[in-house]
Amino acid sequence: MRAIIFTVTTLLLSCTASAQDMQEYMEKFGIDKNASFSGTRHMEMKEGQLESFVRQDGEKMRMEMNYGGMPTVVITRPDLGKYYMLMTSMSMYREVDAGEIPGGANDMNFSEASKVGRETINGYDCNKIKAKFKDKEGGKGGGYYWVSDEGILMKVDMIYQSRKQKGQRMVFEMRDVEIGPQDPSEFEVPANYSSMSFGAMMGQNPQMQGNSGQPYEEQSLGEEIADDAKNETEQAVKDESRKSIRKGLKKLFD
Repeated sequence: MRAIIFTVTTLLLSCTASAQDMQEYMEKFGIDKNASFSGTRHMEMKEGQLESFVRQDGEKMRMEMNYGGMPTVVITRPDLGKYYMLMTSMSMYREVDAGEIPGGANDMNFSEASKVGRETINGYDCNKIKAKFKDKEGGKGGGYYWVSDEGILMKVDMIYQSRKQKGQRMVFEMRDVEIGPQDPSEFEVPANYSSMSFGAMMGQNPQMQGNSGQPYEEQSLGEEIADDAKNETEQAVKDESRKSIRKGLKKLFD
C-alpha cells in the first residue's frame, strides 16, 4: 500500500511537471497553455483507477481526489516552482519544491509527433496525435494524445518503459469539461492551513497506515514480510497484464 500511494502521487505530479517540460511541443500538439477550464479526470494505471476533479487556469492546476480514504487537494504552481498537497479534513498542507518530485525534472524529448485522425471525446472534437518520447534517464514511451479544438488535452493513452519500469501504461480522460474563468483563490493555500511534513500527514490517516493500524515507521517485521508476500503475488498477475499491454502497443515502438 505504501508503494502504491507513493507511485500514484508521484505519477500525478510528474505528469504536470512533464507538461511544463514540453512547452516547445505544445504548439505542435495544439495545446493552449492559457486555457481555463474544469472537469473530471479519470485515470487508469497498473495500481488501479483514480478520479480527480481538475481546475486549470493556464499553468496553474488544482486536483481534488480521494487519497487513501482522505479528501486531498494537489495544487500545482509552476510560476512559484511549488506543489502543495492539502489535507482538507485536517486543515494542513505540505509544500514541495518542483525539483523534489521524482521524474518531474526528467526532460521529455518528444519526437515523431503527427496527427493521425479526428475523434470526438466526450463532446469535444479533437485531433488525435501519435508521438514518442525519451527522457534523461534513458526511459522511452509513446502513445496517443487527443487535443480538442479549444486546446484542451482531453485524453492520453501512453506506455512508458525504463530500466526500472517495464511497459507501464497510463490512460487518462477528461469528462464533464466546462470551459471558462476559474476562481484565483482555488490555486492558493487557505490562510488557516498549517504546514506539516508528508510523513506526519500519513501517520494521521488510518487509511494510510500499515495493517496494524500504526504508522509505517512502526510496522512490525512480520507485517512487512506478509505485505511483501502479498505484493509479490499481485505483481505476478500484473506481469501477465503487462505482457498483453506491450503486445497491444508494440506498433508504437516498431
